[in-house]
Amino acid sequence: MTQFHALLDSKPSESAVQDFLERHPSLVPGAWTPGTKSGHPPFCNVLITQPKLPGFEARIPDFLWISRHSGSMYAAMVEIERPSKTLFTSAPVPTAEFTQAYNQFAQWRIWFDWPANQQLFYDHYGITPKQLFSLDFDLHFILVFGRRSEFESKPKLSKLRGKLANGRNEELISFDRLSPDRWLDCAVTVTPAGGGRFTVKYVPETFTTSPHGAHDLLVLDGLEAAIDSNDDITPDRRAFLKQRVAYWCKWAKEKSSCFIAGSAYSE
Repeated sequence: MTQFHALLDSKPSESAVQDFLERHPSLVPGAWTPGTKSGHPPFCNVLITQPKLPGFEARIPDFLWISRHSGSMYAAMVEIERPSKTLFTSAPVPTAEFTQAYNQFAQWRIWFDWPANQQLFYDHYGITPKQLFSLDFDLHFILVFGRRSEFESKPKLSKLRGKLANGRNEELISFDRLSPDRWLDCAVTVTPAGGGRFTVKYVPETFTTSPHGAHDLLVLDGLEAAIDSNDDITPDRRAFLKQRVAYWCKWAKEKSSCFIAGSAYSE
């Protein structure tokens, strides 16, 4: 968090913030369903960076989590902007930069309104009819925009801000609100390869293995290389993690693989 706040205070580019969040996926909101936090981990325990919407020609989201609870599955699309951008002009009215970013929500909604596009999304990310059985499919939009200092000591602006991005399953979050979620310690950042497979881009230092996540490992390509590329993981732990990844992949491929409820653990 010290590094993150120092980065924000340096007036970084959007790409610099994107890279930092990719390396630390537990900072990115949207892994849990809107409203009450679900007890289910995000789909395959992956944060998808620069997610594709097959056939969509406008700007794609910066990040995607696929979250769910017992009744619905959500495509949680996260858009970030350069932290130095402001929400309001001196008038005060929303800036053109905010309006442009917020209007992307409408574009994504329109794309998902077509059942054929929903099916393309399912096929690309490997969401099967069995996984969707008895579940509704819904959308969750999060815009990370601006700093708290713009409005926190200005009651009028704070009230106006509360009226922005207040549609169904929409959230407007300042960069100062982002903090690591301890339940996402095993999440990895990936790019979509299509057909339900993902290429691992970054593995955080907190990554562990367990029976709970063993089957998710089977759809990840390049996991060992991503472990090796994180210099903040000690060489001994890198070797250990790669050994355990191989073990749990083998275990997950065995038809008889199972574990007793309550005995799961992280290594």
